[in-house]
Amino acid sequence: MATSEFIYINAPLPASYQPPVITGHQVLTAEELRDLLTSNDVTVEAAAGDTVPERLLSIFQHPEVLFGNPDYIPENRAHWLERFEYFVQRDEPIAFIAMAFPYKVPNPLKNGQRRAPDLGEALMLRRFAAVLDAVRAVYPPGARLTILEEGILGRCQGVDPRDIAAYRAGIRQIADLAGVGDAVAFHSLDDMVERIPNFEARWYFEQERLRRLWDEGDAYLRHGYDETTPGQRASIPTRDYNPDTLAKAYDPSQTDSALRYVRQYLEFVAHRQFFAYRGLLNLRDTTGYLEEIAPAAIKLTVSPKPTNLAVLPVNRASGILPYHGAPVRDLAGQWTVQYYGSLGSLGDLTALHLDGDADQEPIGFSRTQA
Repeated sequence: MATSEFIYINAPLPASYQPPVITGHQVLTAEELRDLLTSNDVTVEAAAGDTVPERLLSIFQHPEVLFGNPDYIPENRAHWLERFEYFVQRDEPIAFIAMAFPYKVPNPLKNGQRRAPDLGEALMLRRFAAVLDAVRAVYPPGARLTILEEGILGRCQGVDPRDIAAYRAGIRQIADLAGVGDAVAFHSLDDMVERIPNFEARWYFEQERLRRLWDEGDAYLRHGYDETTPGQRASIPTRDYNPDTLAKAYDPSQTDSALRYVRQYLEFVAHRQFFAYRGLLNLRDTTGYLEEIAPAAIKLTVSPKPTNLAVLPVNRASGILPYHGAPVRDLAGQWTVQYYGSLGSLGDLTALHLDGDADQEPIGFSRTQA
């Protein structure tokens, strides 16, 4: 699985639109759906070590947690032991933070028409919970994860605020369904606007600074652009596009001139998004914002880099983040996150619904045949 320090690299989009073949619907309670989710659960245990920080660090080298370059942790071992020692000396819960849960990416090839979180996000929360359980087994004060709900990124992506609001409204429901309790909390990055002085002007400045570096051919920025923009093209709001046309537009082998405008739209918007997105992240990291809301917290990420601890988001069978796809359970109980526009290749599916869900679109799918 390819990884990048700049972005999670989702699997390639399908070259044709094959929506799910739904042959049945099943309405389940939260408890019944939670029982289905447990087939993806893992038990994570720390390795032996001379000190508590050493055992805590080993959790992130466990095969069900480790994500990205396996050399990052040993190469920065002293740094991470010091970070854990900070909390151990104070006998305080380990504070983790992770950016996640922005909105369902408004691309019909990825998510169909669902706007609220689904069982994919619940699977991701349970994977985080397995890490927290492993910490508690080694270190009784335990740990607490604050998920920095990143709906503000929609301002960089041109996402309809109604999509963001619908997703945000469903986060509490999916956290309850996942059963993660109070070990996981959510904090909206929306308050960057109030907490960071002159936020709008500084954001404009940061975008223009990055554009100047781009114009000057800055190697690091260009590298980040090359790794980020393919994924951003697939995240541009396109719900109003015909999915068949959209699939062809993403397929470079298609040469129909009628695809030219769609491709320009994807290319131009993705280009602008890069500077807005990176500028926002730079403000988050350079203004003291994170330290103010979560002092000394340790970052968890799905974009592996030496300075963050990476966590496998769902399982190794899934190469798509939950908010970029739809969760599917096979006959053996294995869950994967797949693109909505490719589910037709799986044969007949049962659409799963949560009883009382405000979003009438399926919360997940179950295969009915091998």
